[in-house]
Parts: sequence; structure tokens; C-alpha cells
Amino acid sequence: MTNTLSIILAAALVNNLLLVQLLGVSALFYATRRLPQAIEFALFNFVVLFLASTANLILYRYVLQPLHLEFLRLVLFVAISALLTTALLGILAEKFPLTTRQQGLLIFLTGGNSAVLGTTLLGAGNTLALGGNIASSFGAALGFSLVIIGFAAMRARLDTADIPGPFRG
Repeated sequence: MTNTLSIILAAALVNNLLLVQLLGVSALFYATRRLPQAIEFALFNFVVLFLASTANLILYRYVLQPLHLEFLRLVLFVAISALLTTALLGILAEKFPLTTRQQGLLIFLTGGNSAVLGTTLLGAGNTLALGGNIASSFGAALGFSLVIIGFAAMRARLDTADIPGPFRG
């Protein structure tokens, strides 16, 4: 239990995808313009990142490696991430159509986000057991979401702060 918790904390805080690995940085700049939009994007991205990396790792470990088809991993990872994003986008559009329209292209491009693919590729090269890799994926998704929300909150605070004219923007 403590090992799993330490893996989650290390992935979320120490080896953060955005701040240390520099994966998914474009989403950071675009998604943090408004706090409500950033929270919605962070939640959606958390679900996609965690589920896609977990599914990709299971397929990689139990299908591609035994069949010696490791060279297909990038194609499989992109396909699974895109399919999962599309399926979740359909559910989101059905349940919350306003959110889907407000987020626009950003949510649709989550499946090809470098953070999603990077987490899976880093996990595929890991020597951790499957449970450790799943914990690492959870921590990576958590850390990514926390940074998106944190930067949006800082931007909102800076917009209302009393900053001298030459330093605004």
C-alpha cells in the first residue's frame, strides 16, 4: 500500500508530466484561460489519460510482448487513445452538450495529446509490475490535472490583481 502511494505521489509531484517531462504543454497554455473550462478539461483529460494508459499497458504486456510485436506499440497506443477519446466524447456530448460545445476542439484532441501517449510509452519502458504501472498512470493523470487547474487559478488571480500597466499580459 505504501509502495503504491509513493508511486502515485512520485508520478504526480516529482515526475510531473507538464513540469518535469514537458509533455502536454500546449494544453497547459490553451486550457488555462478560464478556470471553469480548465476544471472540465482537467477532469476529462484525467479520465482519458488514466484509462488509455492502463488499457495500452495491458495490451502491450499481454498481447504485443508475447507475440513479439513490440514495433506496433506506437500505432496501437495512438489508436486506443483516439478510440477511447472518441467514445468518451460521445458520452460527454450526450450528457453535457453545452460543455462539449464550449470546449470545442481541445477535448477532441486529448486522444493525441503528448501527455497521454508519453505516459503510455514511459510505462511500457518501465520495469514496474502492472499494478505499479497503473499506479504511475494514475499519479501522472492526477499531476497533469492538478497543474492545469493550478495554472488556471493563478491566471484568474493575476487577471484580478493590481498589476502596473507595463507588466500586464
